[in-house]
Formats: sequence, structure tokens, C-alpha cells
Amino acid sequence: MEKAGGGAGGASWRIPGSLAVLLLAAAAYRAVYFLLYARDDLLFGGLILDAKIYDTWAKAIASGNWMGSDAYYFAPLYPHLLAVLYVLAGPSLALVYALQSLLGLASLFLIDRLGTALFGHRAGLYAACGAALYAPFLFFETKVLSVTLGLFLHLVTLALLVRAEGAGDAPGWRGHRPWLLAGLAIGVTALVLPSAALLALVYAGATAWRRPKAAGMILAGAFAGLMPILAHNLYVAGDPLLFTGQGGITFYQGNNPAAHGLYNPVPGFSGAPERQADEERAIAERETGRTLRRSQVSAHFFRKGIDYILDNPGAWLLLEARKLGFLLGSYEASTEYSLSVERGRIGWLWIPILPFAVIAGAGVAGLSDRRLRADAGKSVRALGLFTIYAAAGPLLFFVSSRYRLALVPALLIYGGAFIDRVIERVRRLGGLAVSDAWRAAVGLLVALVSFFPLGRPNLVAEANVYYNFGNVLADLNRHGEAIASYDRALADAPTHAEALINKGNILDKVGRFEPALLTYRHAEEVRPTFWTAYKGQGLILHRLKRLEEEEQTYRRAIAHGASPGEAYYALGSLYKETRRLDEAVKALAESVRRDPRNVKALARLGEALRLTGKVDDARRMYQAALAIDPNDAGALSGMAKLKKQ
Repeated sequence: MEKAGGGAGGASWRIPGSLAVLLLAAAAYRAVYFLLYARDDLLFGGLILDAKIYDTWAKAIASGNWMGSDAYYFAPLYPHLLAVLYVLAGPSLALVYALQSLLGLASLFLIDRLGTALFGHRAGLYAACGAALYAPFLFFETKVLSVTLGLFLHLVTLALLVRAEGAGDAPGWRGHRPWLLAGLAIGVTALVLPSAALLALVYAGATAWRRPKAAGMILAGAFAGLMPILAHNLYVAGDPLLFTGQGGITFYQGNNPAAHGLYNPVPGFSGAPERQADEERAIAERETGRTLRRSQVSAHFFRKGIDYILDNPGAWLLLEARKLGFLLGSYEASTEYSLSVERGRIGWLWIPILPFAVIAGAGVAGLSDRRLRADAGKSVRALGLFTIYAAAGPLLFFVSSRYRLALVPALLIYGGAFIDRVIERVRRLGGLAVSDAWRAAVGLLVALVSFFPLGRPNLVAEANVYYNFGNVLADLNRHGEAIASYDRALADAPTHAEALINKGNILDKVGRFEPALLTYRHAEEVRPTFWTAYKGQGLILHRLKRLEEEEQTYRRAIAHGASPGEAYYALGSLYKETRRLDEAVKALAESVRRDPRNVKALARLGEALRLTGKVDDARRMYQAALAIDPNDAGALSGMAKLKKQ
């Protein structure tokens, strides 16, 4: 292996011929993929979950709503950059994907330069070649997600940390500036991916004992980078929240009794990101019995996660072992879009075929080589601490292809260095050294385990992708395709209640009432506490005038504890409509008792009381409803009727 370039400054920023060829090939591949991707309207414009939130948020910012009305819940930098792009060029997804593809090429360049700075030219080139052949890098470039920007900023941060380590201990500002810049880069990265703030803690904690001033500069820089979030949250909501509000629930999603290592909604949550903030606040306020700021809501769920760990240390350690398996496994776990699903639609995506198993095996082999690290000099410390951080994030939260993406460049650089070392020794010595053979064997074992036992797809995660695409197709009124997509989701996950509900919604919309009823009933059977399953049945039965069956449906919901407040409201409304007024009053009063801020239940109870002649009680219900929502049509109409009596 040729001598590394002397740390941060040793790798020239010019593009050598071999890297230029690689970048041109990667650009040509992306151009063809872009054309094929654009032909698939479902993939190209089918924004789901987080992608839809970012796009909607960016359009709101572009229309003039820069500040919003609450503390940040999602990381703000990516949607603000999207908004700038939308203002300048219109809301063009094609332009977003094209610019992110350029960022992907810039990341390949940085991987090569980092590998060259630490381990030499060939090691850097091997790492960059591996990155070019790793499909998720390309895959995420054509998604309205912050992943590609976050990866690029991570690599910029790593380059600054490598430079700071290589700069030595110059006195005064000259010695502090590299660390401050590195910390600032961490803070800016955290504006895109909030978990990046962990890097500041990891690096400062590992550095404080020998370079306390450097550790302080890192933390100061990271704090400065995060200041836009703090300033916004204080100005808009009076909330001293330094990070985004999603941190607590994300931690709890990965550390709770129902967690299994990959993403799954916490019981009580719908799994819809656009509703998560409201659901989170409602649950936290119900559990604490008081009104909470966004920072307090986040802290509440963070404490719940900590309590679970402290109360169940054995179960948590087993959960962490499971996460480690997912982290090392070749399966690219989805949180919204799926690589395997997309490869099924666009075969061109199979060309970058390098599995994570090979990256993990080569990376572990390189990490285990002390001589390799020693030859690289002190700057390699930055890569080691970055690797620890990149692995710790998914283990602290949960594993997904998105969340482990920052780990991939680090493993590629270590792996490229190890491959370069082995090739050089074989050329020079005519054979493989025993120590290198052992490391290669360990790497091969990791690769085999990652590819086979740990590489199996998670069917529920894949089912969620088909479910989400079904939702996109339903919004486009492509009903037959939507039903087929829901059926595909149910083939992988037969108890996917949300897919059953949405399939039932479409069947109802196209007039296939009996199949819709059967589908809703199936959803009720697989999840008896799912109110929407009962609501769907009730609406169809009411439309068909099968009122006795409708009543029994709501009673089943109450018996199973499926949103009893809503169920009692529906039952009371049915009784009111059928002139069973005394029963209506009882059911609606129970609905209000369970949810005193349910405006529609208050207004409907007022109407039932008015019809039974209890005018004063009716007036109190209308007034209570208007105190919550002064514009509620039902309460205003009821008050008007009282004046005429």
C-alpha cells in the first residue's frame, strides 16, 4: 500500500484520471436511470410519508409561510432548501432529483478523497468504486428525502474532522479554528438529520481528556449550527427546544415493549407521519394530565424509552442484539420506499449490485488491522470515532437503510484500505500473510452471515411499501391498481389492518358494498381495537338502511374498547336519528364524558337535549362547544333554534 497522503491535507482536491473515469461512468449510469425512473409515474411523482411532508412544507414556505406556528417537529434545512428551489424554478421534482444526483456524485468524490488522505490513492479509489456499486446511494437520490443531502454533509464533516486531527496542536485561534469548523459542520448536518448531534457528543467525549479545548470547540460549533432551530422555537412557540420535536418519539419507537429493531409505529399511533405530532401530543397530555409544550412532549417519550430500558435490561439487551443483526444484515430495511420493490419495477437498478454484506465484511477486516490504522497516522482517529457514531445511531433508535447510510462510507474506506493492503502484499510477497488471512476469514464470515441469516427481507416492511403505493394510486383514482397494491401488501402481511381499511374504502367508493363490508369486518377481526374498521361498516350499513346491524357494530366497538368516545358518539347519533332520544342522550353524554373537548359530541348532545325539552341543559352543551370552537356550525345552529323556541 502506498503511503497515505499525510492526513487531511495530503489528498489533493484535483480529480485524478481514474476517479474522473469513475465519476463519468457514475454520471452516465444516473442519466439512464433518471430517464427510466421518469417513465414510471408512480415512482417519479408518487410522494409518500416523509417525502410528501417535505414537499408540502417546502411549498408552504415558498408561498410565504416561512415561520410556521409551532416548534419544529421535523428537521428544517432540507425543506427550506427545497422551498428556495421551488421559488427559483417552480416545484419541479425532476430538478430536485437531478440536483440530488449531482450531490451523489460529489459524495463519491469525497469518499475517494477521504480514503486517499488516510490510506492512499488506491484505497480511496476502491472505496469510491464500492460506493458507486452500492444501490441505496443512487436509490435515495431520486426521493424527496433529506438522505442524500445528509450523506454529503456527513462526508464534509468527516473531512473537516480529518483535517482537524491532522492539523496538530497549533497555539491560539489557529489551533482552535479547525475544531470549531468541524463542530459547526456537525450542527449544520443536524439541521438535516438531527441524530448527527450525537457525533458532537461522541467526538467531544472521546477528545476531552487529552484535548479539552478541542472538545469545547466542537461542542461550541455544533451549538452554533443548531442555533437556527433554537431561535425559531423560542420566537414562534416560546419553547427552548434545541433540537426538533421528533427526537423523543423516535427514541421511544426503537425502545419500547413492542419494538423489534426495525421501524414500527408505537401502539396508539397510526403510523402516518403527518398525524404523528398531534397524536404524540394528545397521548403525552393524556398520560400526564396537563398541557405540554413540544419540548415537554418529546421529553415525555424520551423518559418512557429510558424507563423501558431501566425496567427491562435483559429484554433491551436482546433488542440491541437484534438491532445489531439488522445493522449488519444485507437487507435494506424500508421506512417508506423499498429498494427491492423499485428493482422489481426498474431492472436497471440491479446493475449496482454490491450488497451490504461485502461492505460490512471488508470494513470489519480493515477495522481489525491495527497496523493499517497505525500507518495512516493520527488523522485516522476521526474515521474511527465517526464509525462509532454512525453505528451507534441505529442501535440507539432503530435500523433502516436510511439510518445506517452514514456508516457505509466509513466501512468502504476501511474495506478499500484492507483490499489494497492484501493486493500489495500478494504482489510483493507472492502470498498472503497469516494475519491478513485471518482478517480476511473474519471478514468473509461477517459477509456470509450478513448475506444469508441476516439478509432476509422483512415482509411487514415490504408490505408497508405496497400499502403506501396503494394510497398514492387511490389518490390518483386508479382504483383497480390501488386494490391490487393493497392485495400485494396483504399477501406479505395478512393482518395489515390499514391496508384492509383502505381497500374497503375503495370498494365502498366504487359501489361494491358487500365486499367492502367483508373487508372492514376482516380488519375488525385482525385488530379489534381499530375504530376505523367499525366506522367503515357503520357508514355502509347506515346508507343501506340496515340500522340494527349498524347499532350492533358500534356496540362491538364499545365492547372491544375501540375509541369508545367515537363509538358512543356514533351510537348516540344513530339513536337521535331514529328518535330514540333518551338512549341518544345517554350515549352522547358518555361520549362527552370520555372526551370533554369533542365539539361535535357536545353539539349533538345539545340537540338531543333540546328535542327532549331540556332547554337549559342543551344551552350549556352548545355554549361548551362554542367555547372550544366559536365557529362550530352545529352549536351555532342549535343556539339559533333555542332562540326561536
